[in-house]
Order: sequence, then structure tokens, then C-alpha cells
Amino acid sequence: MTEEERARAYLLKLFRYRPRSRSEAFVRLRQKGFSEAVVTSVLEEAVRAGILDDAKFAQLWIADRLARRPRSRRLLERELQELGVAPEEIQKALEHIELDEEALVKQLIAERLSQMRSLDETIRQRRLIGFLRRRGFSERLIRRALRELEGGGGSPSWE
Repeated sequence: MTEEERARAYLLKLFRYRPRSRSEAFVRLRQKGFSEAVVTSVLEEAVRAGILDDAKFAQLWIADRLARRPRSRRLLERELQELGVAPEEIQKALEHIELDEEALVKQLIAERLSQMRSLDETIRQRRLIGFLRRRGFSERLIRRALRELEGGGGSPSWE
């Protein structure tokens, strides 16, 4: 088996676990010890075959994140940058989604509140704020959503 065949096989193995960006695939193949020329050749072949597509990867990444672990637009963008996706591909992918961050924050608060009923209000708020910050939402958006929940209809969701 040639080095190129081994590199192709390894790339396919990587894709069995999850889609990859071109940059991620390049790094993984190089870490595995394949020469830069072989890696470049295999990746170009994968791009031509439609197996490796950063635009599709970015859309899949965003859809998966929003379905499994919702986060802010800013955090999605940063994650994709860290995975080596080009800024223009990230922007295109983000344009294809409907992301109402305010509604998302309220939904996440409502989901979390059901798990925090027994906690003191101060602790509950502190934990909610920390959770939402880690998901990349702005302090302003978090505070506004919490105020609306507190003020809207006698705050039944806090009880």
C-alpha cells in the first residue's frame, strides 16, 4: 500500500467519526506522519470528489451545535475559525440559518429553570448567567432576558 493510499484510508477513517474541515484534515494527516505533498494531493482529491467541503462542513457544524448544545452566533463563529474554516465560508454558513439569539437565550433559561427549582433565587440567577456566558451570549442579552422573565406575568417560571 502506497503512502497516498494509506493517507486516503486514514482520511476516510477520520470522516467516519465526524465531518472535518480541510484545515483539520491537513493537521491530522500531517500528525500521522504523511508528507506534505501526499497530504495536499489527497486533500485536493477529496475536495474534487466532494468529500471535503468547508462550506458544507460549516453548515453541518452550526446545525449540529444548535440542535445539541445551542450557543451564540459569536461562539459558533469562533469555533469554526479554530477549526480552520475561512471567514467567508463561516459568514455564508451563518447567513443560511435563522438564529434569534434572544429567543434562544429565553429557551435555554426556561429549560435550565426546571432543573433549578430548589435553589435560592440568587444562586439560580448566578448559575444561569454563568451557563449562558459559557454559551457565548452577551451580558446585555442575558440580563434583558432575565429581566423580562422576572417582570413578565408575575415570574411563574422562577417558582
